[in-house]
Amino acid sequence: MARVTQQHVDARRESILDAAARLFARKGVNSATMSDIAAEAGLSAGAIYRYFGSKDDLLRAVFDEAVERNERLFREESESAPSPLTALQNIGRRIWVEHDDRDSLICEVQMALSAARDPDDFGLDLSRNRQVIRELLKSMIEAAQASGEIDPYIDATALALILQAASGGIQTLKLEDGDSIDIQSAFDLMVQMVSGLRASSSAAHER
Repeated sequence: MARVTQQHVDARRESILDAAARLFARKGVNSATMSDIAAEAGLSAGAIYRYFGSKDDLLRAVFDEAVERNERLFREESESAPSPLTALQNIGRRIWVEHDDRDSLICEVQMALSAARDPDDFGLDLSRNRQVIRELLKSMIEAAQASGEIDPYIDATALALILQAASGGIQTLKLEDGDSIDIQSAFDLMVQMVSGLRASSSAAHER
């Protein structure tokens, strides 16, 4: 019997996660069954349980994958961008303008709904993840303040919250209105507003 390699196991697990995300988006978390997900991934109904013991385990794995994707995005831009403000702009562009995977967006909304229905378990995980993202945003804003790109008098925590809320709202609008809204123009204006915080806020303090 051929030995199953770790590479094969990892690829199969990734295939199941992708299938689950598609099914959660199409049918909803509650309606999608493990059998549905197995069929979507091209597996037998029993084979999927070798990788995930329950649908809750699978949902959490899909969630963890989204968390890792967000953290990877921040890490990549922090390491490659020439300045903290540019890193913020690049992250915003990738989320606001370039992220157009409808299934992924719907799945994220479905996970938020699942968290709202289960505030003491999955909801806590989602809340912690959102807090981690706010802290990452806050750290980048503070770095931009230290480099003189954003006024140091600006409340970094409040600005991080505003940017996170705006990002979530834009993703919801993408699902509701699709191509009928000009995301690029909205993003360009947000960049102007954040970039303008240095000049406008500093002038106010000087007065």
